[in-house]
Amino acid sequence: MAFDLDGCLIESRGAIVPSMRLAWAQHGLPEVDEAALHALIGPPLEVGVRDLLVSIGEDPALASSIVRAYRADYREHMLERTPLVPGVADVVRAVERACVVTSKPAVLSTRIVEHLGLLDALDFVEGPSLDMEAETKVQTLGRALERLPSISTMVGDRHHDVDAGRAHGLRTVGVLWGMGDADELRHADIVVDTPAELARVLT
Repeated sequence: MAFDLDGCLIESRGAIVPSMRLAWAQHGLPEVDEAALHALIGPPLEVGVRDLLVSIGEDPALASSIVRAYRADYREHMLERTPLVPGVADVVRAVERACVVTSKPAVLSTRIVEHLGLLDALDFVEGPSLDMEAETKVQTLGRALERLPSISTMVGDRHHDVDAGRAHGLRTVGVLWGMGDADELRHADIVVDTPAELARVLT
């Protein structure tokens, strides 16, 4: 079983949004609305920032610098600002073999999962290195499958999770408590509203 992290297992908005707002302001950029920042949660971050800069008529070459500034603040505050989604820990512990497959750098993701007391329930946390923000979810999931070939299902809250699972021939489960809505997740094999419903699907 492969679980996405941001929006699926953890509530990320309280940590990501303020750190991104700070990085945005440090670069003298105009404020963007909350929905635009929420859209950055889930996909590879530098790609999302670049697209957002283009959409507001700013230089996309600023993306790398913004991500570095964001990450400096995020590292400092991510543990205190990031809770587990209520009920998901029980789901992860109920499945026989589980891993996290995330677009968040593995070194940060592992720290968060360990801080939240869930690392012992996982085979591993798979994510890009800090210098590989543009890695696709398909690539990240491919590495996870090399480590755990028995993965049969990809669970996530964004279409990137569904697309990656489908690309590797896995069953896909979309969760509606994260950042993606029912329309974004329409290509998932199953869509669930609550962790309790997810538990019934997976166990």
